[in-house]
This record gives sequence, C-alpha cells and structure tokens, in this order.
Amino acid sequence: MKNKLELIVVIPVFNEEQIVKTVITNWLKTLKKINFKMIIINDGSTDKTKEIIKSMITKRIILINKKNSGHGPAVTYGYKEALKLKPKYIFQVDSDDQFHSSDFVSFWKKRKHYNFIIGHRQMRNDPLHRLILTRILRLINFVFFGVYVKDINVPFRLISFDLLKDSMETIKSHTNIPNVFLSLYAFKNFECYTKIIKHKKRITGKVVLVNLNLIKFCVKSFFELIIFRLTKF
Repeated sequence: MKNKLELIVVIPVFNEEQIVKTVITNWLKTLKKINFKMIIINDGSTDKTKEIIKSMITKRIILINKKNSGHGPAVTYGYKEALKLKPKYIFQVDSDDQFHSSDFVSFWKKRKHYNFIIGHRQMRNDPLHRLILTRILRLINFVFFGVYVKDINVPFRLISFDLLKDSMETIKSHTNIPNVFLSLYAFKNFECYTKIIKHKKRITGKVVLVNLNLIKFCVKSFFELIIFRLTKF
C-alpha cells in the first residue's frame, strides 16, 4: 500500500477570484512532499473563480462545480467526495486566505496520535458579531452536549478516514453547520487534539451572512443542533 493516497484537502469556494489562485498555490507548495489530492467545491460562483481554478488544474486538483447551496452543504459535499477516494486523512480549509498553510505542518506531524486535530483561532481577526456567535455556540454545545471545544466551527481541521466515514452517517447533506456536528461527534468518540493557529483578516471577497441572512442562518442552525441532540447524538 505504498502508493495509497495519504491526504485529501477539501476546499469550498464561492466568488474568490481575487485570492483563490494564491490560496491554491500556497497549499500546493505546503503539501508537495505528501501524496495528496485537492478537492475544490465551486459552490456556484458568479465571478471568474471557476475559470481561474480551471486554468490551474493538475493531477493533484479535482474541481467540482455545483449549484450554490451555501458553505455547509458545500463542505459536506466535499467530504463525501473525499471519502470515495479512501485517503488516510482528510483536511478541510476555507478559500478566503485567512489561514496560514504553514500551520498545517504541525497538524500533520501529530496525525498518528489523534483521529481529529482542530485549530483554535486564539487571536481571531473577524467582526465582533462572529466572535460573539462563537462564544454563544461554545456555551450551547457545552450545555446541550457536554462537549467543550474552543473553536468548534473552525475550517482548519485534520480528520482520519474512519472518523469522517462514521460521522458522515449522522450528518445530513443540507445542514448549515456540518463542521460543528463533526466536532461534537469527534470529541465524544475519538482521540482529539486542539492546536492554536494563526488567523488573518479577510481582505478580499464578500461576506454573505449579514443582517437578515445571518439571523436566518442562526435560527436554522439552532434548530439543527436541537434535532441533532434529540435524534443523532
């Protein structure tokens, strides 16, 4: 099994024409010594994102174009596609260039000791309302599930194949917050580790979840958590 695929990197992307080339290039450089593939889920981008990615296609990059359904469903779609290739590990990161690919190195070194390694944005460069929502979510998860994770929804996570395969049986394709459910499942059933990572301010792209859309997202996500607690957890 010398040639077995070691890693799949799942990257959802939506309208990131200004930065997507830089993000992909950085990850290709960081992972060059690993037997990996990158699955990029283009979630219905309306700018030049699709064309830019197509121009960069190599044997390492798999581009999947789909209708827009939101970040959560795009991540779930990517996870399911990754499992089909049966890698040893799956890593998920976003395409907005708020993370340093160099932080992945320390995650990879610990991969044999943990089934799930998740980042913690100790110095988080996001708007105040996102920081508040993270703290509220942290409290809800501790009260409802008895699980305390500092940054439960962070899109910087290394997952073993077995953990992801098991957890995806409990996560619906249309959920808003698959990474929250994945974290809850992992910390309840597997060996997990939290690692502090650097976080950059977003300087490109457009934040979709604002005002009414943000309220709708929060309400739907809260009910998803309740249903998950009652039926799956």
